[in-house]
Amino acid sequence: MLKCIRSRKDGVMIDIRVIPDSKKEGFRYDEGSERLGVWVSEPASKGKANKAILKKFSKIFGNCEIISGKSSRRKTILIKGVCIEEVERILEG
Repeated sequence: MLKCIRSRKDGVMIDIRVIPDSKKEGFRYDEGSERLGVWVSEPASKGKANKAILKKFSKIFGNCEIISGKSSRRKTILIKGVCIEEVERILEG
C-alpha cells in the first residue's frame, strides 16, 4: 500500500506534491516524501495548477476536492465515494 493514501468514511485521501509548469504531465509515487508527485503543465498562479489537478483526478476517479494545501505544492485531495483498494489499483496499475 502506498503511504500517501488513507481511507476515510466518505472516501480516500491522497497526499500529493505538485510540480507545476511542467513540460510533461502525469503522476508517480515518491518514496522520499511519501507523496504522489503530480506534474501539470499549468502554472501555480491564480489557482491554475489546482484546477488542472482537480480536472485530472476527477477524470480518473470522479468527485474530488483539495482539502488542504490550496496555496502550497503539498496538498491533500479527497476522492469521494471510492474505496482505498480501487484507488491503489488505479495508481499502481
